[in-house]
Amino acid sequence: MAVDRIAKVLVAVHQDAGKRFLEVLQRRGIVHIVKTEEVEAGKDIVELDRQFGRLSGAIDFLGVRAEKRGGFLSGDRIEMPRSEFDNLVTEYEPSGYLDRIQGLSRELEESNNRKRATEAEMARLSPWLSLRHAPSELYGMASTVVLGMFADEDEFARGVDLLEEKSAGVERVADTDRGIASLVMSSKDAAEEVSRILSTLRFEIVDLKNVQKRPAELVQSLAKDMRQLSQRQEQIEAELKQLTAELPKLKAVADNLVNVRERATTEACLGKTQAVLLITGWVRERDYGKLEKLVEETGAAGLSRIQPDEGEEPPVALVNPKPFRPFELVLDLYSLPAHNEVDPTVLLAPFFAISFGFCLTDAGYGIALVLIVLGLMRKFGKDNKLLGMILVGGIFTIVAGALSGGWFGDMPNRLGLAPILTVKHRLMLFDPLKNPMPFFVLALGFGYFHMMYGMVIEIVDCLRLHRTGDALLGQLPWFVGLNALVALVLFKKSLPVSGSAILLALVLASVSSIIVFTRRSKETALPQGLWFGLLWLVLVFFAARLGWLPEVFLYAKWAVIAVFLGMYGYTFADIRKTGRKLQIGFGLIGLVCLGLYFAGMLPALIAGIIGVGFFFTAPVNRVLAKRFIWGGYALYGATSYIGVVLSYIRIMALGMVTAGIAMAVNTIAWMVMGIPVLGVVLAIIVLAIGHTYNIAVNVLGAFVHTLRLNYVEFFPRFYTGGGEPFAPFREENRFVTVR
Repeated sequence: MAVDRIAKVLVAVHQDAGKRFLEVLQRRGIVHIVKTEEVEAGKDIVELDRQFGRLSGAIDFLGVRAEKRGGFLSGDRIEMPRSEFDNLVTEYEPSGYLDRIQGLSRELEESNNRKRATEAEMARLSPWLSLRHAPSELYGMASTVVLGMFADEDEFARGVDLLEEKSAGVERVADTDRGIASLVMSSKDAAEEVSRILSTLRFEIVDLKNVQKRPAELVQSLAKDMRQLSQRQEQIEAELKQLTAELPKLKAVADNLVNVRERATTEACLGKTQAVLLITGWVRERDYGKLEKLVEETGAAGLSRIQPDEGEEPPVALVNPKPFRPFELVLDLYSLPAHNEVDPTVLLAPFFAISFGFCLTDAGYGIALVLIVLGLMRKFGKDNKLLGMILVGGIFTIVAGALSGGWFGDMPNRLGLAPILTVKHRLMLFDPLKNPMPFFVLALGFGYFHMMYGMVIEIVDCLRLHRTGDALLGQLPWFVGLNALVALVLFKKSLPVSGSAILLALVLASVSSIIVFTRRSKETALPQGLWFGLLWLVLVFFAARLGWLPEVFLYAKWAVIAVFLGMYGYTFADIRKTGRKLQIGFGLIGLVCLGLYFAGMLPALIAGIIGVGFFFTAPVNRVLAKRFIWGGYALYGATSYIGVVLSYIRIMALGMVTAGIAMAVNTIAWMVMGIPVLGVVLAIIVLAIGHTYNIAVNVLGAFVHTLRLNYVEFFPRFYTGGGEPFAPFREENRFVTVR
């Protein structure tokens, strides 16, 4: 739950040992290297990219033909000991295999193209298999011959009638899906007229002038070619199947090439002299000893701590207990904390999981989700943050579903098994579809607590950073005021008079503090403190006069007078600095009015107005007046807190939608179950498709809306972000896990 401490370092390595040092440094993966200059890719980088392109293509080409052990969920990564990996990348020469794979790939592609062309030619000739002569011979006859397709039977009959009038003959050759294959023959003299008639019909001319053999003979020859092509493809596939044995080696070489390229790119961007390679970077404090030992082992290198440049901030490395690490994804998608900011991963994780669970609110879906995620982790790894978050969310979904009675909707009720129903009812606290109010109150209460939790985090974080004013005068008044107001509204009837009075006094103190201290400075701390005391005591006094507070609070009048006199003294002291006699005279008049008030000869309101007017003649109080206006405007922000809490109703809405769709799926399944013979099969299909769809859609909805609640409602309470991620220079293996 913290941002790791980071130190900036400078490593100087002799050029002769530079490449080896970078290789070892990459394997350790402990230094975030700062690239001091940008360099365009050189010829060596381009060559490495070309080699990796060939390897990657060969791996993908062979990968689809390799047998997967453990099924789809087993994944494509392979594990390999470090010693075996190192031997492979130094001794294995893949170029011969790559040439062979590339040659077989081209041959297979050419074979597929020939097969497609042959199939197309056979399809073109198939309607004309019954022709007793080669089409080229027919076109060479004294008469005019046209081969083509009539669209349908009506067009064929119409064509026969029209062409017979022109002494042209029509022979029906074959019936096909495309139409009726026909041969039209006419004299040379009638050819033009026949062509005109055919153009008026739905008749597609087929050109077979280049066919020198009978279609049946040619199709037979093409079929033989197809068999030969298929046989050759089987031979190619068999050879490729044998070549898949080279996949582990090819993958190891490909991963090594990526890391070699990264080292070359990094080295080109480092500072250097003729003899020394200069590596500037950041290292975790707990890894500094490892780096120091590595430098000592190198021999031709030196290590020193250096101060960050002015305005430079270190990258951010998060340190969280293993169960909470998946929730770092929330920050990865948003923004990492600044280097001096609190890491909220552990703080947000429980609320994220609870919110996710109640957005689904179905124990059956939770169990299914956990099983699916555990299966996917076999393919994508146990460290996958997204799957880890959904796994924890699935566990909380089981709990939320049990509390709300959701087990694949209302499946236990439909099955009617007594033991299952007994367990369901013992675990269930409320049914959201029959009585949604508990769910509504739960969502609002969760939202309010989440909001207050964010405020507490901000107060504690401000104190940690020694920003006491922000903690006690910025956040604490809102925290105290809102909680006191809520407690007053909810529990006023059950509270004793003294309890209600304390809560109202706290609300008034919070309002006064927000108005006076929203904009503050150390230079005006004393006058703002006096103004706060005056405003709070006046509000308390008037609340007592209105009967909202016990009569004992009427004695606040004397405290008001005391603070009022203190304000007079401070104002006189501030005015004396300017030496303006007119303002001092105004102050004396105010004091006379105050004396008349004590003598009972002047109302308190007039004395108070003249006194306040005198206060604002002081320069410091005129400055504060503008701040107080902004403070009063800040009170309007209280309405935003209502919107924040109401936003959490989406948890109830999503949970009820999930339950409603699940019940609808069950209802449809039980309806189709009544169909004779196929009913049970159809019901199983409906249940499988319906519940799968419901899980998929609502898991997405639960994840997105829970993210939104954190980003929009929770983070603004305390979180800024903007940190640069700590990205150590390390091996990035796509295909091989090196042990």
